[in-house]
Amino acid sequence: MVNIKETKGSITAPKRNIIVKGAIIKDLPFVDETGDVTAQVVEQIPESLETIDVKISIELPSEDE
Repeated sequence: MVNIKETKGSITAPKRNIIVKGAIIKDLPFVDETGDVTAQVVEQIPESLETIDVKISIELPSEDE
């Protein structure tokens, strides 16, 4: 299940939240400015879990821009 919700900006920047429930991570790289950080992310997921819920928050440009 994928759920996408947008919020309007107030004091903080507007955001878009993307929530994925019951995801299975398989061959998905995580990369930041230092390079591949997949191992660091996967280390934080307990081995006993078969699926996870993922929340992605994206700051959107304000309507003033």
